[in-house]
Amino acid sequence: MAPTGGWVDRLAAARPEEFAELFHEALTDDFGAVARLHQMLETASEWCRAHGARGSASELDALTDRLTDLGDELHLVGEGLGHEIHSRSHRAAAAARISPAVAVSGPSVGQQTQAPAPIPPSAVRSLPRSR
Repeated sequence: MAPTGGWVDRLAAARPEEFAELFHEALTDDFGAVARLHQMLETASEWCRAHGARGSASELDALTDRLTDLGDELHLVGEGLGHEIHSRSHRAAAAARISPAVAVSGPSVGQQTQAPAPIPPSAVRSLPRSR
């Protein structure tokens, strides 16, 4: 189990083909950050309850429930991320096979190949004037 700083460094340095798996391991795996935080909150809630701090125990229980929901959302993001990276790499590989010259000399990410179309006058509204 890598310390949090280790996971951050590994995610930052990950290659596209390994990022989704590292994301899953770091956050949503059985021993990931969400599971460890969940266990810590449950333990703290039990401790509070055993020592008469029922209000704090209830607050910790509510946070544990929210963390469960967040963990589910992070899992879905991780799945979507894996699919997105996988399909993007397949599209890039297919484009390179079809036209290697375009892949090498085409526009880089963020560059546009055409000027943006002007906004039609009917789509532009005047702002109200202040008095």
